[in-house]
Amino acid sequence: MDEPSRNAYQAIHFAVDARYRLVKRLGQGTYGTVCSAQDLKSEDQHLIAVKKVNNIFNREVLVRRALRELRLMRCLRGHRNIVSLIDLDYVTKAPYDGLYCYQELMDFDLISVIRGPIELTNLHLQSFMYQLLCGVKYIHSGKVIHRDLKPGNLLVSRDGVVKICDFGLARGMNYDLNDKTQITAYVATRWYRAPELIMSYRNYTEAIDIWAVGCIFGELLGRHPLFQGQNPMDQLKKICKVVGIPSKPVLERMGIKKTWEVLESNMPQYTGIPYSKLFPEADLAALDLIGKLLRFDPTKRVSAVGALRHKYLANFQNSSSEAIMTSPVDFNFESLGFENLKAELEEEVRGFRREVRGIPPGGPIHPHRLYHQDYIHTR
Repeated sequence: MDEPSRNAYQAIHFAVDARYRLVKRLGQGTYGTVCSAQDLKSEDQHLIAVKKVNNIFNREVLVRRALRELRLMRCLRGHRNIVSLIDLDYVTKAPYDGLYCYQELMDFDLISVIRGPIELTNLHLQSFMYQLLCGVKYIHSGKVIHRDLKPGNLLVSRDGVVKICDFGLARGMNYDLNDKTQITAYVATRWYRAPELIMSYRNYTEAIDIWAVGCIFGELLGRHPLFQGQNPMDQLKKICKVVGIPSKPVLERMGIKKTWEVLESNMPQYTGIPYSKLFPEADLAALDLIGKLLRFDPTKRVSAVGALRHKYLANFQNSSSEAIMTSPVDFNFESLGFENLKAELEEEVRGFRREVRGIPPGGPIHPHRLYHQDYIHTR
């Protein structure tokens, strides 16, 4: 006998601003829960996303990551191709305690677009790539490296607008290179990780984001991930199979010659595969662009600015869409201890709440919250 179709419900504890009505749980992970909420005061009563980060003040790594992401989203706010932060709140009343981030709600992520049944035309790919590169150019102009670009961190609306999200792993370009957390297994998801990261090259640059953009482009062209390594060594093999073995001068310049010598015995002498064989249906200009994005040598990879000028994107090139930041993002909190980090996070939230409400610095904020502990629709 077939199982009947059921609606699933789960008890949650959420505290949201009174102007919003909680609608549905969208997802739940190790660190928190995301729900959709209806903006009752907006003209169209549209939906937004509310992310609650649990136990935020109990772990330094969570406070530091949250502060980094909020600082970035606050500074990047307003760019068409970066997800917009709408409001912030932090609640100390148990069991509702946590950091609440109110963000615009998008229709899909790029994974669902790639894996979905809709045909992706050359025009679709040009539009997606142009928008992604506009967002990356803006981020890099603020002296920031995203460090985790992948289809799951790219959101897409029904009318084809692409927005970059999830800045929890982002760093400033001038971040302390001697910090042990600067390069870890958690920098970039493996399939989108640049070869210099796989080989533990410490002095990496924003070129690691460009590599990830190239991997995303390959996934759009082929409708599946381009380099699906099972472990770091396997990932490097799959990269070299396509782009070829790097020359010794490149390895020496990157300072990873000794690392490579350890790996070389297990590495076949790959000469590379032409992108025309990997993507026989692709536009010739698209093949040229992906070749410029996926260069083993990071100093030879095209920049976001250079990629935006590529002939493949000529139909979309518009200088008004290619904004830059006027000053770099301030990461001065990175050296703070735990208690000072918590105080900095609280001030970041208060400052943003004042900003979006037009309250002068030091002015009182009296949030009116609704506390939800009901069962909420989860699908």
